[in-house]
Amino acid sequence: MLMSSHPLVVVEAPDGRGLRVVRVRGERVGRAWSPRGARRLLRRAGLPADLDLDDPGQVRWVADRSCWPDRPVRRRAAGVLMALGLLASAAVLSYVGMSDAFNALAYGGRVVGVTFVAAALAEAVATVAVADYWGKRASRYSGAAVLVGVATVTLTNLMFLITQIQGGDYTPFLLLWIALVLWVVWSLWTLTRQGVWRQIPHPKGVALGVVVSGAVGLASLAYSQMYVPYSTPVRIPFGVSFGDPTLSADGTVLHVPAHVEFRNAGSVRISLVGTMWTVRGWPTRFTEKGTRADVWKRELLNDDETVRHVVYAPSRMLGTGRLAEPGDWLDPGDDVSGDFVVDVPLSAGFGRIEAGASVSFIRADRGTLGNDYADSGEASWDTEHAGERHLRDAPDWVANQGDDFIRYSSKVYHSSEMLNLTHRTDYATAWSVLRQWYEGADFAKGDTSPELVVTISRDRKGVEHLSDSEQAPYGMKTEDRWTERTVDQLLKAARK
Repeated sequence: MLMSSHPLVVVEAPDGRGLRVVRVRGERVGRAWSPRGARRLLRRAGLPADLDLDDPGQVRWVADRSCWPDRPVRRRAAGVLMALGLLASAAVLSYVGMSDAFNALAYGGRVVGVTFVAAALAEAVATVAVADYWGKRASRYSGAAVLVGVATVTLTNLMFLITQIQGGDYTPFLLLWIALVLWVVWSLWTLTRQGVWRQIPHPKGVALGVVVSGAVGLASLAYSQMYVPYSTPVRIPFGVSFGDPTLSADGTVLHVPAHVEFRNAGSVRISLVGTMWTVRGWPTRFTEKGTRADVWKRELLNDDETVRHVVYAPSRMLGTGRLAEPGDWLDPGDDVSGDFVVDVPLSAGFGRIEAGASVSFIRADRGTLGNDYADSGEASWDTEHAGERHLRDAPDWVANQGDDFIRYSSKVYHSSEMLNLTHRTDYATAWSVLRQWYEGADFAKGDTSPELVVTISRDRKGVEHLSDSEQAPYGMKTEDRWTERTVDQLLKAARK
């Protein structure tokens, strides 16, 4: 009777999760999901492995012995799914965070990178806590850790999704963001059903920490990806000028030096997509009566200017070239200058000499060119055989059929790895076009008029180019400058 009132082993009724507390001689030795687990606890407590659990004198069952409501397959599957979502997010955050923390082009991007690394660590801790929370919950903080991990996934995934939507691009990672949204909904529903808030010490403090962390992350994202790139201006002082000309010894050729200089006077590094200088000679004649209305209106439409008493004949190219290597960086304060001399034959009948230059660049805090850009040059003609036969045409929007060109092309990498994952890959392409003569051209037959055409496109060959609004996020800009002198002015300067 004594043994019956004080049994050696007591197995209590199952709790809401199906765990039954096991006591030996009145002391709790653990909790079990199943009879096998109960026997394991008893062996650890020093009782024999063959203890008869049906002996009421030794074992007291507070509830039906057959009542083991745990569903291990469902429980473990839920834990695995919870861990997989946390691991997937942590992997993305650690990759993006490490990349941006050390390599982002803007300071704000590096701050976001450090934030993502911290978020990845929080999710890694939550993944470890999943085993305990979906197990016997030995730690009272495992539920809080899992909840913080889920909240972190919610906030960071929201950042990626917003960035993807804001960019208007589709990438395969969009499927991951959508999958994580569904996972977050399921996770919050599951944790709410299990009453995770009731098991968290200081739940208000945990909630406040999550809210503050989310606000900091969203503010860092907005600052680095939206405010800074659009509030920092790029200033490029840029000028073209003629130097002091000289006459050849026989007086038949005028040697005209020209100078081009541009400088990065802003606070943002820039990357040069393309540069070109060109000098053209224009045969001109003076007309006392002035040009007709159809002439000056056409000149005003095509050239943005007209001179009523000067009639221009088709031009001839005197020289052209580039000012810097494609893809060169210009840090704030750096400058690029070029000096070149063109020879003007006085017998050619030129009345005016025009020097012009074009510089195209992208902002380094919005994008950068691949390292292979400088080596990507490709000519449209056969460079291996005599005659240099024309081989390929540029897209219609770049040049006419038969026009030769030199093309440079490269991927444009965004200012942060976060943007690279949420935005599709685009290409920067620079075309140095040597136009063929056509009816109505402003240059002489058999001559050319070089032109720099730069754009961002969907493909490396620049066939599908982006609209102006789609190119705007890269901050790409082309600056043009030109100056003009009469041959009489240059001769007078040479004879001084």
